[in-house]
Amino acid sequence: MVKNGIIKHIFFDIGGVLLEIDHVRSLQYWSDCTDLSIDDLKDHFPHEIHEQYEIGKLTDHEFFRAVKDSLPQPNCLKEDDFWRGWTKLIVAETETVELLPLLIQSYNVYLLSNTNPRHIKHEVKSRFSFQENVTHAFYSFDLGCRKPNAEIFLKVLELAGAKPEESILIDDVEVNVEQAEKLGFKTILYNNHESTSIELAENGIKLRT
Repeated sequence: MVKNGIIKHIFFDIGGVLLEIDHVRSLQYWSDCTDLSIDDLKDHFPHEIHEQYEIGKLTDHEFFRAVKDSLPQPNCLKEDDFWRGWTKLIVAETETVELLPLLIQSYNVYLLSNTNPRHIKHEVKSRFSFQENVTHAFYSFDLGCRKPNAEIFLKVLELAGAKPEESILIDDVEVNVEQAEKLGFKTILYNNHESTSIELAENGIKLRT
């Protein structure tokens, strides 16, 4: 939902907005190098442990061990294979990354992502350059909390020196958008590049070319 008002700060989610994500690629890789089916991997993946990893409570190795131990036993998932598969869920940049260098000329542009150090340090920074076109990047593993918890939105507002009514969140997860709206953010539920560009324009956000 986009409301009228003056926007000074734009917060972009990463996965599903700036990067195309495909979890099946990871599951397929792990299945190919173990004795486990994709359904086994999907059904037993420990999502609560993953959330702990995303808020910096687990090291890379602790996360791997926790995932391996959660899968049907015995299994032959090796740590090197796990991380190779982990990287495969990041497919490519979306067209929306082209907005960043245009928006940053007139607005404060931020990344706000539930993510983990392995993806950021080993994949995003080495494969993509969109981080160069933002004012600052806020990651759940640095902040110790994750969307949709109100805490992370309040933290980034404080760190950015921003007011919610002057800020817009662009996110592809409905519950994240709903929480941000409750706190006073303007929001766009991301569907695709074209609709997002239209909604930004409808909110008076101008792109400098």
